[in-house]
Amino acid sequence: MANSSLHIHLVSDSTGETVHQVARAALAQFPDVQIFEHIWTLVRTPAHVETIASALTRNPGILLYSVVDPEIRRLIERLCSESNIPSLSVLDPLMDMLSSVLGYRQNTRPGGQHKLDKAYFDRMAAVEFAVNHDDGLNMDRLKDAQILLVGVSRTSKTPTSMYLANRGYRVANYALVPNVDFPLHLLENAPDLLVVGLTTDAKRLSMVRRNRLQHMSDSQNDTYADLDNINDELKSARRLFSGQNWPVLDVSRRSIEETAAAVLHLYMNKREEELNTEIADETAL
Repeated sequence: MANSSLHIHLVSDSTGETVHQVARAALAQFPDVQIFEHIWTLVRTPAHVETIASALTRNPGILLYSVVDPEIRRLIERLCSESNIPSLSVLDPLMDMLSSVLGYRQNTRPGGQHKLDKAYFDRMAAVEFAVNHDDGLNMDRLKDAQILLVGVSRTSKTPTSMYLANRGYRVANYALVPNVDFPLHLLENAPDLLVVGLTTDAKRLSMVRRNRLQHMSDSQNDTYADLDNINDELKSARRLFSGQNWPVLDVSRRSIEETAAAVLHLYMNKREEELNTEIADETAL
């Protein structure tokens, strides 16, 4: 009997791009199946695998992974074997397993992942959303956002927002300005929004800002890159993040892809918690 839905767990020890793209290309051949993605990025320790194990118990399905470390690979393979969860490294043949698990014959139409379907237009809408909600724009419309990135100037908010938008996520970002309070009241209309604070190393940020000023030929703004002022900005930002209990990511030595993967990890954890709450509520009824 064919399955009409599937929970698919995508596991990566890096940004998750490889496993996500391979999975998307394959799943495009099964357009009638409802897919629930659970994305696990930066999986590099046994503790991370234990977290995945709990999620597999709640939402069994299949697991695809792209992991280099032999120990983590063995843990994942043992977990799936003991849990009777079909698993596959994305470097191995993927289509045969999907055909078997889903009970569908795969479509043979080439390039299915590139068609102008709803997912494509959703991604384009997400990019437009990120542009219209960049750097504090239209903060009164946050109810449609999934993620809000908050940080001082030059903490990778905009490029991270655009990267996630290209993955289909509606992301807004807000730049903290010295002596200007964050408009917390605007979050009241977005109770399900994930807010993530971005911070960085003060010396590194000072260098980035100095380069920015040189590029703009701005020699008048001597406070923007001043190390003491930057330390004050970062301390104020950390107080805000701590006071609101927002998760915080240090982007000092992260690429945009790595920052986006970490944000996505937080978002997926939040979704997992919400899904488990819904399931528990339905069970109670």
